[in-house]
Amino acid sequence: MTQPIKRDADILALKTLRECPLCEGRRLRAQFDVRHITGDPLHSWAPEQGFAVVPIVACRDCGFVFKSVQPTAHYLEQHYVQLPRDYIERVAEEFTEHREDYRVAREILLKAFPRGAAILDVGCATGYFLHSLGKAWEKDGLEIFHLAAERARQRGDISVHECEIGSAGFASESFDVVCSFDVVEHLPDPRAFFREAHRILKPSGWLLLGTGDSRSAGALLSGNRWAYFSIPEHVSFFNKSSLSIGLRKVGFRHTEFKRIHHGERNVAVLTGWIRAVGKHWAITVFGKGVTRLKLFRQKTSDFPVPYFFDHMICIAKGKNGERTIA
Repeated sequence: MTQPIKRDADILALKTLRECPLCEGRRLRAQFDVRHITGDPLHSWAPEQGFAVVPIVACRDCGFVFKSVQPTAHYLEQHYVQLPRDYIERVAEEFTEHREDYRVAREILLKAFPRGAAILDVGCATGYFLHSLGKAWEKDGLEIFHLAAERARQRGDISVHECEIGSAGFASESFDVVCSFDVVEHLPDPRAFFREAHRILKPSGWLLLGTGDSRSAGALLSGNRWAYFSIPEHVSFFNKSSLSIGLRKVGFRHTEFKRIHHGERNVAVLTGWIRAVGKHWAITVFGKGVTRLKLFRQKTSDFPVPYFFDHMICIAKGKNGERTIA
């Protein structure tokens, strides 16, 4: 079993946010408290450091949803640098039944850029997505997890940089596409990422993002038990409206979206999701005591509702934005 990552307790200084990280609005609405996942060694640092339960708030001005209490950016960065070896398998890059985001994004890009283009993948992991685009593309990747970065380099067709986007030093208008999957929800300051992506994109460039949708039916039906909220490293939660607002604030002119599932699609996934949602609403309406009924296999009231068609692909177009996604 993977052992919990050992950290310097002084690094974790929980901060309380008084304004929206996306629009700087101060009209914040409390939604609910979320209990973090505690049984997984990857996330065990959260309860160990007093971060087991956290408030979720929404900005009344832009609709952005975030954790109003968060670890420092430095602590989160150290967490990603020190990820356990088996994290590479967890992201399931090469399992096509899990990575619908990669499949949809690849179809979009190959249609829009049939001759290839210069692309940067922020959080490229082992480089599977970049490699899958084929030989016509000029590929750069950013990845701070060293083991993943090394595997990406071994693919032979990716220039890998072990740093954050803000310190990479790319020239303005360097890329036709900047993409990022399962990253923006980890960022305490997503606006800084959007601004830098806009700067390094060419005038007709695209920013392609994959993340969860906090206003999807799955998220709304799951409430404070949505699994996406339960991961302690997830601190920023977008919906189509708030993501569009944030991107337009830094200069992107158009945004388009596609709904996707995240993970396997089969009957077991559907029935598991229905059971979890049903249990969530039974507890919400009748209280925790309802779990004593025989129909509930697990008597606990602390559980996450798994993902089910609650993710999205966003295309943000740059200064001109002539290309469209069909």
